[in-house]
Amino acid sequence: MAGTFCPDWIFNLSVARTAYEFIISDLPIKSYAKKYSTSLSEHYSEINPEEIENEAELLLRFLVEINAEKSDELLNNFVFFKLKYSQPGSKRKLKGMFGTAFDPEKEKKYGSNVTLKSFRAYVFGLRSGVSEKPEPGWDILKEEEIGFLKEIIAKEANITDGV
Repeated sequence: MAGTFCPDWIFNLSVARTAYEFIISDLPIKSYAKKYSTSLSEHYSEINPEEIENEAELLLRFLVEINAEKSDELLNNFVFFKLKYSQPGSKRKLKGMFGTAFDPEKEKKYGSNVTLKSFRAYVFGLRSGVSEKPEPGWDILKEEEIGFLKEIIAKEANITDGV
């Protein structure tokens, strides 16, 4: 399937959500990684659950390294940023004249450590006041026009996927 790769921003958002859901819920991280990889693979070239799980673990390790107090909030802020911005100060257009931000990419732009690099830059940007963050209480499930992402996020992770 040439040219059907998941856009890196959706991959990064899914990795952050995997880490976030792992922190706030009580299933193994594998369950959340599998939820995202299976659902994204319905829209794009297959994504291995280990890819998501490994990246999510890197984010969690980084949060431990910096002694983050509100890890879940940082991850949620990053999800907001990935959804709303293509880079600091530059809003993401979800719908354009010739397609949407959800359209598959021609080549794979995500991979090992890519989400971690982006997340680290975001967190350090927050500390220096340059990273955008949501209003308190922001919830991605209340967003309009995020198509199948909303369905994926709303889906319950399966305990049996964590084994």
